[in-house]
Amino acid sequence: MRTPEPLEPQEVGPRAGDAAAALPGTWPDRPFGVHFRMTRWKSLVVLIAIPATLLLVQIIVFQAVVLVEGPADPNKPALTPLTIAAVGLSTAIAAVLATMLVAKMAKVPWRAVFRHTRAFDRRRLGTYLLAAAGVVGLGILATALIAPESSGWGAFELGPLAAVTIVATLLATPLQSAGEEVLFRGATIPAAGSWFRSTRLAVAFGIVVSGALFAVVHVSLDPWFVSYLFVFSACTAIMGLISGGLEAAMAFHVSNNVLVGIINALFAGGGSSVVDRGAGSGPGASLVILMVMNVLAVVMVWLVERAKRSSAIPGEVRPTSRTPQPEPTAKD
Repeated sequence: MRTPEPLEPQEVGPRAGDAAAALPGTWPDRPFGVHFRMTRWKSLVVLIAIPATLLLVQIIVFQAVVLVEGPADPNKPALTPLTIAAVGLSTAIAAVLATMLVAKMAKVPWRAVFRHTRAFDRRRLGTYLLAAAGVVGLGILATALIAPESSGWGAFELGPLAAVTIVATLLATPLQSAGEEVLFRGATIPAAGSWFRSTRLAVAFGIVVSGALFAVVHVSLDPWFVSYLFVFSACTAIMGLISGGLEAAMAFHVSNNVLVGIINALFAGGGSSVVDRGAGSGPGASLVILMVMNVLAVVMVWLVERAKRSSAIPGEVRPTSRTPQPEPTAKD
């Protein structure tokens, strides 16, 4: 492949004040998400393997659910504690396998799936978990006030089933949410973006491919829900571009799925909430509110990262896209 052109100063990307050196095999002058270099056939292998691996692992793990609960309605699966646990476990396994695959194909350390020109920051992750919880809480409140009829919520009931469902949500949903970010933002976007010499084209193509695969694995025919999945995917991808790693996207995804899962369990009328994947099932008004919430989350990440840069120690030497960097060894 042709050598990617250096990132221009106005390009979106991290200016990591808490930076570490770029990892071996990555392009230091390209932002997180499009920092891998792979030949196209290797990229295709990764892009095909990610959804295929997730589907295969879920089929295997869900055999245990079928043995206990019997076969589920594929169009309206119930979110029981056991299915929530199975989704979390299978997604986490698929994410580990995808990380190993993309590291092998791109010849980069596995850590490159999680960050680029800085170390993975647990403090940053905690900050974003709290901030994202506030944004998601506002989205849930707005839905309850503006479009309660489109939320699908029933009567409030905190019974034994709801309690067990909440425990399963707290334990397993973070694995599912973080795993999806690893799969579709940490692995898919770099694989797709490696096709292009232009950073802007690489970013755009990576976001489109990631959104398409993210929508496919959620198996929905409803245009509103598919649109929401594309917006969600694009927003979490942009969070990675802004922050230089997966912490913000993982935190937002975890906060969103955990809080929504808890609310759904509490307002399921004593039963299990159901996911309707049929055409016309998506409550348009509530999904529009959630799309706006996703955009607000991106703004939140931008404000946090800008505050981090402005609070850096005066006179600190900080790497920028203009700093000369050795080129990585060409990959076959």
